[in-house]
Amino acid sequence: MPFSTFRGAACAAVIALAPTMASAEEVFGSITASLDGVERTWFLTSNDDESQSFGMTMEMANLQSFSLWGQPSAEGVKTFDDTLLLSFDVMSVGGQTIPLNVSLTYLADGWKAGWLANEEGGMAFSLNALEAGDGGVLVEGDFDATANYSEALAEGVVDASRTMRIDGGFSATLPTFLIEKR
Repeated sequence: MPFSTFRGAACAAVIALAPTMASAEEVFGSITASLDGVERTWFLTSNDDESQSFGMTMEMANLQSFSLWGQPSAEGVKTFDDTLLLSFDVMSVGGQTIPLNVSLTYLADGWKAGWLANEEGGMAFSLNALEAGDGGVLVEGDFDATANYSEALAEGVVDASRTMRIDGGFSATLPTFLIEKR
């Protein structure tokens, strides 16, 4: 084997066997829900301090806002198909926490088509834990909703004649870097 061919083969072998420097997704929580009786789990993930999930604290208004994006696998961070999005605000009044503006969206086909539920449609929501710690903010709770189908999720237009039951729970510790303070 000529030296240049040997050197090329050796370089190719070293490159193929070298460890890759890919960064892995971090799973910091999950949403488990039953879609019309079929139970599934979605993962709340981040990668290199990026995530679709986030929280916001507005101290002057005693208000916190959370958006939990459930990815269909632990390896995704910015997937839009087959994702479950749970959003809610929490107001603190006299030592009591009051959930507000709760919405649940199942993006079956990205923002093109899916299912939408909110408080106006009779969605039940309970917040079982809301605790700030050194590593972030723990949020846990349960939900039960009748979602309406939409072919225009981004516009919020729903077909009230097509419904799906979505019930389940969530548990996450949103890392500090995902909590914005205002």
